[in-house]
Amino acid sequence: MLLVRARRLTRRHRVVTAFCLAVSVVVVFLLTLSVEWNAESSASIITVKTPDDSCKWLPSVFCNWRKGSLPVSDDKPFKAKTPPTSTSSSSDLPGNPSASPLPPSYKEKLDAIRSYYSASKAARKKLDMGRKFYDDIMNTIRTAKPASDLKQDYPNGKMTPDRYELRDERLLTYSKTYLSKYLKLSKKEFDDLKASHDFVLDKLPEKAPTGLYSGDGIVYVGGGKFNWLTLLSVRALRAEGCELPVEILIPTMEEYELELCSRIFPAMNARCIYLPMQFKGEQSSATKLEFSGYQYKCLAILLSSFENVLLLDSDNVAAYAPDHLFKHEPFLSKGLIVWPDFWKRSTSPDYFKIANIQLSQSELYPKYDEKYGEYRPQEYELPLDLDKIPLHDRVGAMPDPSSESGQLMISKRTHMKQLLLALYYNYYGPTHYYPLFSQGAAGEGDKETFLAATIVTKKSFYQVGKFLDALGNLRDGNFNGNGMGQFDPVQDYKWQQEKEKLRAKLKGNEYFEAVDKLRKPKMLFVHANYPKLNPWIMKNELDTIDKDGKRYRLYGLGMKVRTGQDFEAMVWDHMDTLLCDLNLNVEAFKNVDRKALCTEIKEHKEFLKTTEYTLE
Repeated sequence: MLLVRARRLTRRHRVVTAFCLAVSVVVVFLLTLSVEWNAESSASIITVKTPDDSCKWLPSVFCNWRKGSLPVSDDKPFKAKTPPTSTSSSSDLPGNPSASPLPPSYKEKLDAIRSYYSASKAARKKLDMGRKFYDDIMNTIRTAKPASDLKQDYPNGKMTPDRYELRDERLLTYSKTYLSKYLKLSKKEFDDLKASHDFVLDKLPEKAPTGLYSGDGIVYVGGGKFNWLTLLSVRALRAEGCELPVEILIPTMEEYELELCSRIFPAMNARCIYLPMQFKGEQSSATKLEFSGYQYKCLAILLSSFENVLLLDSDNVAAYAPDHLFKHEPFLSKGLIVWPDFWKRSTSPDYFKIANIQLSQSELYPKYDEKYGEYRPQEYELPLDLDKIPLHDRVGAMPDPSSESGQLMISKRTHMKQLLLALYYNYYGPTHYYPLFSQGAAGEGDKETFLAATIVTKKSFYQVGKFLDALGNLRDGNFNGNGMGQFDPVQDYKWQQEKEKLRAKLKGNEYFEAVDKLRKPKMLFVHANYPKLNPWIMKNELDTIDKDGKRYRLYGLGMKVRTGQDFEAMVWDHMDTLLCDLNLNVEAFKNVDRKALCTEIKEHKEFLKTTEYTLE
């Protein structure tokens, strides 16, 4: 009897062992598939680890059991075969809460969005904390609405753009008297705007709730055509070894691409922030924002989860990884970094009165020299003849040159109130503050709002000294501008320190000869603002190939010496990887023949390869 029982136990043990072995084989097989996809991705989409809140590359049954996060079902881009059952209503979306039921595509998107935000108790707690904070801020800003809009009266016309050049005598005309000739405010407009500014400056908090933000990261504004540009920019970051997490603000449901946000971006350690979800009721505040264009950038910074933010425009491509910017000066001590634009500042003197800023009548900032990329102490005699002094040379004003917001760095720990004041400026930007900051001159928009908010509150900042490069090519004997090159602020900061040491012991030509021998900062960012880097549109608009079939490099022959590599070839390699090798579905190309598109990409890549020898 004991022998029989022992045999039965042995048989049962073998069955259990066989079952466990079978399960192990299945698990190993699934993990092998995961690793194979991961290897492919590492060679193509990403080079860094995926975020903790993604499904990585496990089948959805494992992923949903493990974390309950976004559905990523297999090694193909996520597509729901049938619209899932949803209990969501139209009140979950921007627009009229009593609107008709959601279309199936919206339901799919909402299910994916909600599954992310409900992935964990900690995520829900942070969402609730953020919603209260953001709604309180927006209520303050709405309460501060000026009683009247500006008529935007320009009796002498709007300002024409003047490029900043130290040796241009017209700089002297940018005095308080000269800048007062343009935008005219009535007494009521001035009084209403001043009352609004006083109110909001008094009510905005200095700090965010503890625990709402943490870590360093990169933020974009996506949506619509900017989704593709953001994807290309993120791909460039990952290929260069950037390990910073990325968040992309998507303003509306129409602009939310399900496959991109639930599958592709998470595989690149990036996630989409759906704007309405950040506010109570998923629509109560967001639908009243009526933001567009430039205005979204400040909101993207605020709604991101990061404490320290590098904001990049979607059409901005990094030449190498920017991770080091967060760990070194000037960001560590300054908390805000801005980059120069081509133009002189043209802020209305009325703005400084509205903001209660006293402009010095006896003290001037160091004078900016765009040729040598530095601020040098000015020599002047008192009393100052203010009609011959540029307004923006006077201590208290925003110093020349104007700022360019294709890239910006800010710490929410040190500059939260400044960020919120900038949000107020952008909320009322088109109707009030954009005209005050630029008076119709080139680049009117959000670009002055961040520095203005910092000047008002007397906080520290750093404006990169190295003047930006105009990037372009020669066509028909004329320079054709296609982009803006901005330089590494860490290298710039060290460069400025080296020049300070030289300035202390050398004068005149000796100083400038010594400066010429110093190693200059490298170009870190290429703001590819015109044309946008859509290969099909560039082909059809004759930006990269003319009607005779002649091809062109967009940024000239100096990019290799500026960035350390053939920058254009790098960008087109990424286009080829994303659109042709991986065949990713992106809305920007949904009506484009993919075979024809990839033929164009490969032909232009070959052109760039055969002309690499022409680079400096």
